[in-house]
Amino acid sequence: MKIGLFFAPAHPPERTLELGGYKRIFDWDLSVIKHADMLGFEEVWYGEHYTHIWEPVPSPDLILQTAARETTNIKLGAGTFLPPFHHPAELASRISYQDQLLEGRYMVGFGAGSVPSDLKMFGIDGSTGEHRDMNREAVEIIVKYWTENGPWRYEGKYWTCEKVAPDAFSIVPGTLGDHLHPFQSPHPPIAVSGLSPNSPSLEWAGEMGYLPISLNMNNRFMAGHWETVERGATKAGRVANRDDWRIAREVFVADTDEEALENVRNGFYGRFYRDQLLPVFKNLGGYADNWKHDDSVTDDELTLDYLIEHMFIVGSVETVTKKLEDMQRESGGFGTLLVEAMDYEDRKDAWFHSLELLATKVLPRVNAAELATAR
Repeated sequence: MKIGLFFAPAHPPERTLELGGYKRIFDWDLSVIKHADMLGFEEVWYGEHYTHIWEPVPSPDLILQTAARETTNIKLGAGTFLPPFHHPAELASRISYQDQLLEGRYMVGFGAGSVPSDLKMFGIDGSTGEHRDMNREAVEIIVKYWTENGPWRYEGKYWTCEKVAPDAFSIVPGTLGDHLHPFQSPHPPIAVSGLSPNSPSLEWAGEMGYLPISLNMNNRFMAGHWETVERGATKAGRVANRDDWRIAREVFVADTDEEALENVRNGFYGRFYRDQLLPVFKNLGGYADNWKHDDSVTDDELTLDYLIEHMFIVGSVETVTKKLEDMQRESGGFGTLLVEAMDYEDRKDAWFHSLELLATKVLPRVNAAELATAR
């Protein structure tokens, strides 16, 4: 098992209202990425949102580019770009340029978008699934720009795009029509995230050979998530590799169980779920069901303490090690644990200590147990 970070990115909403708050958010997230790189974390994924006061970052590539200059080994992923909010030709060029600058350390995730006000801002009807259709069409066009020589013309449902040949303008042959291309061949690794138990996005990831990322679901759905990936892979004649599977989780490690629980309940994890995710998920038509360990659980029973008990990975080194070993067994095995990165600026020492314990104490124990089981 490897470890990484997944930034929604979540921050206290008052940060976006204070003078200099956006830079404060940027600097905090950058400090966490730098610390994770020092500890040997494998990768970081950084999200994109437009109208979400808790997650106000419309351009993940900016912080990833800054992080590239201040880190050494950690891979940096846009997790995720939202193609329905971009023109595919623009995004294909942007990603190509970023990949050239990061020289092999870049990954890119694509998502349809889930924030209702973001979709409304761009005039997209999320209730019909239009955003998912747009996402697939856009990604098809983006990959086509990266892998197929021009000239060609794509006429889709949502976009019409062209790739012209370098000799298309005879007055200045060879100077116009030079489309940007990625550094990695044929393109940077592509990831797709999924949420629902039978996620169409994860089935699509399996079908296309993309990296699957499982988000915000109870342990009882994990094995089903992988079955969905495998179903898509089988449809396309592929063999899915569990090492490619990422699972994002809320993780906090401390010297004792009590200390870890206190930092979750009274730190930003607790605030973010009580004030933001719990109210939102309970009112988004079934999203909260992804958190329930049993169908008999009611929405009223979904509390922070319920999530800590049934979904979060919180506790001492021994407790967290046991929970991760259980996750590996219940899921059938996954490649990378992505820690849901939170704004613990006011508890910086505790947060950084948690990341250190995970990397230096928990991870070696989990991997040693996996090796022993394999034998």
